[in-house]
Amino acid sequence: MTRDSSVLLRTEDLRTSDSADPVEIAALASSMLVLLGGHDTIAPRLAAMIAGVDRPSSGRVLLGEDLIDVRSREGRKLVRMISGPIDSPRELTVGGHLGLSAAAAGLSRRESTDIVSQLAAWCGLNGQMDCPVEILDRDDRYILGFASACLPMPMVMVLQGPLPIRMHQLLSDLCDGGCAVLVCVDGVEFVPRNAERVALCTATGIPAVLRLQELTEACTALRRISARFLPALPRVVMESLAGARDFLAIEGGYSFHHVNLSTAVNNLVNLARANSRTIVGLEMIPPSLNELLDFLVPEDDEIEADLFCPEDLGS
Repeated sequence: MTRDSSVLLRTEDLRTSDSADPVEIAALASSMLVLLGGHDTIAPRLAAMIAGVDRPSSGRVLLGEDLIDVRSREGRKLVRMISGPIDSPRELTVGGHLGLSAAAAGLSRRESTDIVSQLAAWCGLNGQMDCPVEILDRDDRYILGFASACLPMPMVMVLQGPLPIRMHQLLSDLCDGGCAVLVCVDGVEFVPRNAERVALCTATGIPAVLRLQELTEACTALRRISARFLPALPRVVMESLAGARDFLAIEGGYSFHHVNLSTAVNNLVNLARANSRTIVGLEMIPPSLNELLDFLVPEDDEIEADLFCPEDLGS
């Protein structure tokens, strides 16, 4: 089956208050783009501008073949944004919240009953329809907000992370249905596993856009592993760990780089056993955004961020 590769969203001379140059973003139908960057970057505000929630300093965000301005009345019907877990009035149930959302979307009571039931089942909320929203945990309140945003189904869905793990499959389903999804997260550990593009954001722009596989390879090269031992292990013994490099002393142990995680863990277990030590802490530390940028975008290089490749457009 041929995937729809039409451009559902594009920017035109878009500038945030902090960006020196126009920010170019495009989102294809049936695809997911991630903006990677914290509040010290343009990522959160850019996501809000793409959703039509925030006004850009200049330029526009345009939707579909008709190039509808996202901030127009028609444009606001085509894009939805979930900024975090929802809050509801006290004692309002999950079913009541979805019913109100369906009514606000213009669905009749008969249509609402069937659609809300199907939506709740899809989102895994059908067993909680009578529960007050206020007692739900963060993940369920986030997913309830997502379910409400799907009434009606938008052309473009914008989400501020971190997302519940259960959302990953829901977003895949959304993409399979032809929607364009844009997710904003502040760390590589929060990037959805089914994303296609990841835009690395700085305070002034987007210096690089990577395929997920490229990001994974970079994270594997930069990831640090930290291990703590009891009793403490001498550094000279730790440095004998095969394949490990760039050791740093931490409280109770060491952190280091290793290209193969399973090999590193196996070697650590053997090293601890051979030296009568117990591993009391083991952690995988993903690279920071700055580490990724230093690794992927050398300071002297001028790299143009490719938002999609020719094969994505069917050429």
